[in-house]
Amino acid sequence: MEESNTKDNSFLLGLSITLGTIVIGLISYIVYSTQLVPQKSVCEYNGWAYSDKEKYPSSDGCNQCVCSNGETICTEMACTE
Repeated sequence: MEESNTKDNSFLLGLSITLGTIVIGLISYIVYSTQLVPQKSVCEYNGWAYSDKEKYPSSDGCNQCVCSNGETICTEMACTE
């Protein structure tokens, strides 16, 4: 009877170690993916997606825009027709 209890305890110990390892791995993945790896910023403008630092024409056709950390920044020159 004592041998059965030892086997049960060994199984539970192994199961606890395995589950602990999985939990630590998941926590490490979440911390790494959300804090340590910088996400590339993307700008959406007029139905198009632009990467960070990419330049593109503004919707008025005469100004220029740039994607800066997920925000579209455009020049504000008056258009001459």
